[in-house]
Amino acid sequence: MRTHRTILMPLSAADLDEVGALYGDEAVMEFVDGGVRTREQTKSALAAAERCWRAEGWGLWAIRDATTGGLIGEAGLQHLFDVEGATVDFGFTIARRFWNEGYSTEAGHVILSDTWERYPGDLIHAVTHPDNRASEAILLKLGFRLVEDRLIHGETQHLWEIQRTR
Repeated sequence: MRTHRTILMPLSAADLDEVGALYGDEAVMEFVDGGVRTREQTKSALAAAERCWRAEGWGLWAIRDATTGGLIGEAGLQHLFDVEGATVDFGFTIARRFWNEGYSTEAGHVILSDTWERYPGDLIHAVTHPDNRASEAILLKLGFRLVEDRLIHGETQHLWEIQRTR
């Protein structure tokens, strides 16, 4: 898929070096559950992303610069196993040098539009740390609404949702 400035491709093991750098950045991972990832954790996450694409037909997308091909970040759906009443989580992780340039919103709109074609459910959730105002602003732009505060992994988080429109 494409946006004005990006190319979106399913995230895969081929993205290991670039995603490893992304997941290894403390500032990028500050509000991500579990924080920075090791190379082995990143490799495992990419294998899970590939399995999701094969099994479900949806998952995480690599967001790449349409001109250079370099990784901007990743975004899309993942299974959400430990939040009652929520089955999938929409999220995004963007490299620090691309913050505040609209890439999350631009790619997010295209990804969500495509997701409704692939994902059979009527509700998609997102989880944010209460201090992550930047991600919350993006979710609002994408049409999510704040549902409630929820204790997730021992920490209060904000639970968001977006509903399929028919």
